[in-house]
Amino acid sequence: MTHEHHRILPLLGLAIALGVAACDTKVNQCNKLIDVVNKHTTTLSTSIEKLADVQTNPKVADEFAATVKAATDDINALQFTDEKVTGFSKDYLDLLGQADKVGKAMSEAAKTGNVESFNKANEEADKVVKLEDTIVKNVNDYCQAP
Repeated sequence: MTHEHHRILPLLGLAIALGVAACDTKVNQCNKLIDVVNKHTTTLSTSIEKLADVQTNPKVADEFAATVKAATDDINALQFTDEKVTGFSKDYLDLLGQADKVGKAMSEAAKTGNVESFNKANEEADKVVKLEDTIVKNVNDYCQAP
């Protein structure tokens, strides 16, 4: 009889854990988004910094494009029921779209030797980094609120 008793307890524990998780959807969805964003943040930052060398090393533009695509694919794979979290994921996708345009503009400016266009694209890259900081802060503020 004690043998059967031990088999029932883990099942009860699982049911309780599932009940708690179901009530906690905002936090779970936030964590999913944060995990994906965090996974790509360092790579994106490094890739943006490397874009400055695109004149001497054109392949950094391809690496940047691949980094942006990987992040975009991972965010697109997520699905949220929380409207705010959905909004944050769209904001991040918009940011990635802007980052992609910046990468292409820097690459094109480097190929043509257009210093003015290159500098403008470099300023846009700085804006993308600041925008990412803002999105991450907004996600954290919302997700940590009770």
